[in-house]
Amino acid sequence: MKYNGIILLAIMAFTLTFTSCSTKAKTSNGNTNSNAQQHNQDVSNVKSENDNVNTDVNNVMANMSAFGKTGSNQANYTICGATIDSTGATGPQPYFTINFDGVTVCPNPNRIRSGSIKVQLISGAHWSTAGAVALLTYTNYKVTYPALNNQFICFNGTKLLTDVSGINWLTYYLSGGLTATLRDRSYNMTVTFDNNQTSSWNCARLTTWTITNYTTITATVNGDTTIGGKTIDSWGQTRYGTKFTTQMLQPWQSGTTCGWWNPTQGQYTSVTDSFTVSALLGVNSSGTQVSSGCAYGYKLDWALTSGNYSGSVILPYW
Repeated sequence: MKYNGIILLAIMAFTLTFTSCSTKAKTSNGNTNSNAQQHNQDVSNVKSENDNVNTDVNNVMANMSAFGKTGSNQANYTICGATIDSTGATGPQPYFTINFDGVTVCPNPNRIRSGSIKVQLISGAHWSTAGAVALLTYTNYKVTYPALNNQFICFNGTKLLTDVSGINWLTYYLSGGLTATLRDRSYNMTVTFDNNQTSSWNCARLTTWTITNYTTITATVNGDTTIGGKTIDSWGQTRYGTKFTTQMLQPWQSGTTCGWWNPTQGQYTSVTDSFTVSALLGVNSSGTQVSSGCAYGYKLDWALTSGNYSGSVILPYW
């Protein structure tokens, strides 16, 4: 199981990168417009929790015979603060349900999860087969952050997760190299925030994992749809009831060379009816993106739609 662990550890590490950056941006500059700060936090948290779920789902499917696992030790994967109901894993379209206890504090970052997520293989003989598709159904999936004054986000709706390229474990075993691509699609996911605002969120994302020499891992994430000629990662409504669109200007990239918490490239802009928030990742202490080596941190810019209020700050990753 060495190879499964490497891919899945990479997915979880990337998730932590996005959350770590957004939290420091929120607390490091008191002059940033509060709504712009909060929206940047929301974009980060929604994306991070989607990635966290992908990690859990991918791990379970990789270890269940109904989804293509062979050999012994079937269904032996555990999820922090959750139980796995696999009674539906014997049908022609196998499924399982992850039930979260709403009590356990899970780390990185600390959060408490409740509700359930049903995962059903709706296309493909096995999850590792190229083109296999899983349907994820969220029912009151609530994530609470104790360190952020118990702020929470709650998901209801569905999304599709596609194994685009398939995973060739034999090639990895023989050469130490592997490339795997996952496509994430969610339309009209209902997201409820701690201010009781309920919004509709959509995402279109493509993630490619590359392993060389068995241990060097790089993750590259980009938006996966085009709206108005722009590469879009997510869109919908903010917690304030206004529209937003997040454009990926440069794919997000991080890996084991510089550390998952230190992206070497990436740029995105989230535009709302009231303000714009932009982030440039992988910069030096002067705010210029590095062309080689490891970066100092990232640059955050914001501007209000009305008036002349704007600002920027350069923040270290640590």
